[in-house]
Amino acid sequence: MTGGTQGGNTGATQGGNTGGTQGESTMGIGELAGRTGLPVKTIRYYSDIGLLPESARTPGGHRRYAADALPRLRLIQRLRALGTPIAAIAPVMAGERSLPELVVRELDAVQEQLREATWRREVLRALDDCPAPERPRRLTLLAGVGSPDDAHDRLVRYWRWALPAGLPRRLAQAVIDGAVPAPPADPTAATVLAHAELHALATADDRRRQPQPHQVGDVASFYAGLLDACALAGEALVSGCPERRAEALGHFVRTYARVDGHDDTPAFRAHLRALFRRGTRAGSFSLRYWRQALAVTGGTPSPSAASGQGHLAAPLAALHQQVSGLSLTANTG
Repeated sequence: MTGGTQGGNTGATQGGNTGGTQGESTMGIGELAGRTGLPVKTIRYYSDIGLLPESARTPGGHRRYAADALPRLRLIQRLRALGTPIAAIAPVMAGERSLPELVVRELDAVQEQLREATWRREVLRALDDCPAPERPRRLTLLAGVGSPDDAHDRLVRYWRWALPAGLPRRLAQAVIDGAVPAPPADPTAATVLAHAELHALATADDRRRQPQPHQVGDVASFYAGLLDACALAGEALVSGCPERRAEALGHFVRTYARVDGHDDTPAFRAHLRALFRRGTRAGSFSLRYWRQALAVTGGTPSPSAASGQGHLAAPLAALHQQVSGLSLTANTG
């Protein structure tokens, strides 16, 4: 029993000369530095900001740390080695967030950083890969976008302003969802530029409102019919089914015919063809808008994109070509 007591006293003395039980269970900042390889000033900084609370001080004012300080410090050290910000580590050390939650949050943050870096890379490529006389225009265009998410919000606000005020809220939202492409998830220089062109159109002084109720008759029925026709045309694009393509065209033409008080006849189709061909002049706002929306979203939607943001562009382009015989993407003006 005597030997055991001596061993205990020796341990207390080696613990830091604080005496009693406290000395057996604490360690100094120098020992933490020696066991982790971190500089003393770094450990002191972690203590000062609350990541590594000290348990006591010696009569001489030296910091003492509890037994769990070493694993806590090693966790901080490893997270910092991965580039984890102090602000993200602090809630974990305070017990307010688990390590798996930190990992998920940091992964989300890195994904967002990658998205921003990729977008900026493609903006720079769009400026680099163009004729010198075109570069100033592109610079102005791309600089006006700012954040792609902010630009998307401005596109949404444009459509809320442009659509007839009498549309039911859910119908108006369906049109907006279909007309406004999301910022490209995997952008290229071409899609970044097209997104910027859309933003410029929607914020320009000559931006256009959509036809108002006195111009299109039963406006809600008209827009609902367009959405239905586009849904059928989208299915036809995905499946390649000629019957579904013809069904979509018939629904589309009847929607235009009804609003003008006509039937779907060969004469009306000829009239609609002439109308759409006149709309392909170079200065047409609608032509410019849907051409750029199509450049952002692509010509053939995936089956899962049938109701996604901007999903109307490809079906409308297909229907426009069926009616007019002209591609929406061709320079026809």
